[in-house]
Amino acid sequence: MRILVVDDNALIRLGLRAALEELEDVERVDEAGDGQAAVDRVAQGDVDVVLLDVRMPGRDGLSALPDLVGRATVIMLTNTDDMAAVHEAMRAGAAGYVIHGSLEPAGIGAAIRACVAGGRVVSGLEPWASAAPVPAVPAAPPTSPAGGGGPADRLSAREAEIMDLVAQGLTNTQIARRLYLSEKTVKNHINRIFAKLDVTNRAHAVAVWLGTAGGSEDPARNGTGMGPGPLVGGVGRP
Repeated sequence: MRILVVDDNALIRLGLRAALEELEDVERVDEAGDGQAAVDRVAQGDVDVVLLDVRMPGRDGLSALPDLVGRATVIMLTNTDDMAAVHEAMRAGAAGYVIHGSLEPAGIGAAIRACVAGGRVVSGLEPWASAAPVPAVPAAPPTSPAGGGGPADRLSAREAEIMDLVAQGLTNTQIARRLYLSEKTVKNHINRIFAKLDVTNRAHAVAVWLGTAGGSEDPARNGTGMGPGPLVGGVGRP
């Protein structure tokens, strides 16, 4: 196999090259420092497999991917475990998605062979990352026991979707991966949810959302906290 390692980190390229050259069925290992260099190199027609990083200066891996697929077997090999990137890469035709450090060199070799043979390989992501899609809108929106419109009426469709998952006990990381969002985006949504529901932590938010809050009292004070507690400064952790 003729392999092209694409990463802006020269040390990563060097380490991968040294490891791959030890594999018996690897004929040659070349390097490229960004997506455009990879496209130019693969256009020469003598590359079988591309190990492609996601985030690189210049042209990144995701933007280069469509110009590589069809000319070589492309496997994303990266530190980026954001599920939006995973989803985009696999949808664009990547044969695999491997997180750095999740496989030993022999395992990387096996993953490459599996992908070249027509399989798909994902390694290094949490097992629940491939869970079934979440409905686009929340089921049975809660209503306010006091009347005059429930908490669901105060939230956008996306915020209600996220609040449903918070009520199920999912962490920000789990919500981000389930909805193909970044953790920062989830935190921003939850901060807005807290403001709209007039709460300061997840426990109180869940109680309001489910209609079990007793007035304005924060349920976290009574030992019913769910998930992380408040951050310094009095604002509940999103």
